[in-house]
Amino acid sequence: MGKEADSTAVRTAMWRALHVLIDEPPHVLEDTLGLRIAGVDDDGWRKRPDMDPERTRPNRSSIVARARAAEDMVSSSGARQYVILGAGLDTFALRHKGTVRVFEVDAPAAQAWKRERLDELGVLDPGRLRLVPVDFEAGEPWLDKVVAAGLDPAIPAVVSMLGVTMYLTREAISATLRAAASLAAGSVMVFSYSRPVEMAPPEIRPILEGAAKGAAASGHPWLSLLAPDDAVALARGAGFGDVHVVTSADLHDRYFADRHDGLSPVGGEDLVIAGVR
Repeated sequence: MGKEADSTAVRTAMWRALHVLIDEPPHVLEDTLGLRIAGVDDDGWRKRPDMDPERTRPNRSSIVARARAAEDMVSSSGARQYVILGAGLDTFALRHKGTVRVFEVDAPAAQAWKRERLDELGVLDPGRLRLVPVDFEAGEPWLDKVVAAGLDPAIPAVVSMLGVTMYLTREAISATLRAAASLAAGSVMVFSYSRPVEMAPPEIRPILEGAAKGAAASGHPWLSLLAPDDAVALARGAGFGDVHVVTSADLHDRYFADRHDGLSPVGGEDLVIAGVR
């Protein structure tokens, strides 16, 4: 196989799996398939410093909370089409056997690598899952590519963009949101954003500062950290009519309130839910 998977995508998949492997049930998200796609065995994560069970508790809590919220939105909306921007090693289409058609959008090299891996594992269902390569850096329009891959723009869809906005300029975020806002009435956009470090709880700030340094060192610097009002303004400016924020504290109350192990996404990413009227 040629190019390896994106390191950020692998780390996210491993944190999702780590939640199942080491945290007590009930699990917010049941997803270990990303490990299989990445070719990491169940014990491979133990050798990685970024998988330390204690230090990464906030990271994996935030990762599984945002994913669960987006997947719940797909289920509750009744949408028949789901677009995942910056899909990485997402496994929704493999874990949910319903009739929702899934369009995963990512960089061409990442999509080529994932397609090869899914083919090797014998789990790629082209009738339900379309891997859509889009060169964002070259300015390729993601919506045109997804429509060409089979999305019906006249039918409502859910679009998610999780763990992506911090790597984009505000102009790029706005362009992405404008495209989603042009979809059929009843469509929903779910995107996550990270607040400026100084807005995080004091105990979380060192984790965020370390993550920012690691992102920059890996060639993926954080470009946009947003306050809630900024995130809402971007969505409204893109043309969405119904916009509201789901904070990390809201996600705690929704998915972690009854836990007794201290896991919590508070201080991690918030979500914006934006609807097309």
